[in-house]
This record gives sequence, structure tokens and C-alpha cells, in this order.
Amino acid sequence: MRRGSWAPNLDVLRAESWECVISARDLVRLGVPERTAYRRTQQDGPWTLLYPGTLLLAKGTPTPRQLEIAALVHGGPGAMLTGLSGARHHGLRRGGDPAFDHVLIALDRRVLSAGRAVYERTVNLPRPLERDGLPVAPLARCLIQHVRRLKDHEAIAAVLTEAVQRRMVPLEALWAELEQGTRKGTAAPRRVLEAARVGVLSPAEFTAREFWESFADLPPIEWNVDVCDEDGRFVATVDGLVRELGFVWETDSVEHHFATPGQVHETLARQRRLRAIGLHVLGTRPSQRRDDPLGLHEDILANLEIAAALPPPRALYGPGPDGR
Repeated sequence: MRRGSWAPNLDVLRAESWECVISARDLVRLGVPERTAYRRTQQDGPWTLLYPGTLLLAKGTPTPRQLEIAALVHGGPGAMLTGLSGARHHGLRRGGDPAFDHVLIALDRRVLSAGRAVYERTVNLPRPLERDGLPVAPLARCLIQHVRRLKDHEAIAAVLTEAVQRRMVPLEALWAELEQGTRKGTAAPRRVLEAARVGVLSPAEFTAREFWESFADLPPIEWNVDVCDEDGRFVATVDGLVRELGFVWETDSVEHHFATPGQVHETLARQRRLRAIGLHVLGTRPSQRRDDPLGLHEDILANLEIAAALPPPRALYGPGPDGR
């Protein structure tokens, strides 16, 4: 392979690259003929073509970070990560591994999705934030653009409730972002945010709320309510509370309540503390809602009757949904 005047300056090319990722246009600017650049990406060459006009100055498999950088370089000026790709750089844990590198670009950019890179054009390009050395859209934008592509309500609840529960983003910022864009794909996220507004803070609680509201004969219930004894000493934050009856509905998942002896001990101790102040507690598994919904409905009705027959609990409650 013929070597031009640029060949002794490979260190210069790497210094001008972004972690060894560079555009063909920049290579030409640095003195590398375009034909030579692409020839070096062929089977016997030392470079790798990642996207059209975007090269890796090395041979072999790029790292996930290099693929993200390549997607940004291919996207051109102003490109930034968004969706689950961007949310990962903000610190989001749920949602699994991103299936593609989601990139936001200006409306006038003519870039087609290729490989792992999926480009979304917008007239409302936000100011990017630097996360892990990469340009990333604000978290609210990342989350809403991700969940608009999802159909599963529990998967949507997983990412949105994590961000709210961990105080990564205000709930109202998610609402504002949802209202700004197109209404396509907003019905399911809207249901999740409505649930979060009344205290639902996890995917399991979201599906529990959906289950409860599917039965017209169940009374109003509040979510994530702080419970104290008569002297104001904190007892627990309960999943669901029917305040008028002193009835508590707890979702006892294996992962969080029965995976270790310590979790079992704490779950039973928690229920004893609640019963000690006169609350009637029903703990159920998430699988019961899926495998035996009618049987669970009957169990709830029976336990509501028991709660109604008991003396009023000696409990004080934190603010209801309107006071959150």
C-alpha cells in the first residue's frame, strides 16, 4: 500500500480523532486522500469503517463507547445522545442494555440510520449536557424519547419511576417534555406519569394500581403513605392504604422481601409493627395479579371486610396524594 506524506504522522491523526474515531472529511483535511482512507478499511487494511464516512483508526471490534462516538461523528455538528443511550450516561440503571445508539440531530441534517445508530431529527434541539465526556440530551428528553418507543407499561414505569424516585429529574419536567413533542406514543407514558403523580414509585406499584383500578367495587386507595403511631413515631411507608378502613395492601416480591433471611425477617417485623397499631395488612405476591387475578380480587374484598370490622387503628398518616 502506497504511503503518502501523511503516513509518518499517524500520531497526529490519532490526536485529531475522537478516541480513534474520525470522519473521512477530517482525514482529507489532514492530508489523507479520500480513496486512501477507504482503501485502508478494506479486509487487509489497518482501519475499520464504522459508518459511512466514519472510520476507526484501528482494526478489529470497536468498543461500545467508540460506537457511540462514531454515531455522534456520523450525525455531525450538534448531534447528541438521547433515549436509553443518553439516560445511561445520566446514571439510569433500569431498562436493560440499549439495543441501539439513539442520536438526536437537528431537523436540517440529512443523516440516515445505519448499524447501531438510530437518528431522530427534531426542530427543538436542546442544549446538550456533557456526561462521561459525551454530549447528551437533558435527562427528561432522553427518558421521554425512549418510552415513546415502548409498548409495555411496566417497562415504561421501570425507567420513569426510577428517575423520579431517585430524584434524578422532577416529575413536572417529564410532564413538560411529554407535552412539548408529538402526541404519538404518549398514551402509555401519560398513564405512568399520572400514577407517579399520586405516589406510585415503582413498576410493581404501577401494575398494582392498574389492577386495583380495574375493579369498580374496590374503594379508593393511596400509594406510598407514611404511617406513624399515635405519638408520631414513624412505623413504615406502606405500598397501598385504604385510609377509611385502616387496610394496608403490600406487594411482597421475592427479590425485595424474601430473597435473604434478613429480608424475610424485616418483612415480617414490618407487618407486626403495622398490626400493632391496629392496621390490617394483606401481603400478596406480584405473580398473583398475573396468575390468579380473580382469586386475588376475592382475597382483597374479604380482607377489606375484616378491616372494616376491626376497631379504628391507632395510627397517624402522612399527606395523601394531593399533599405530595
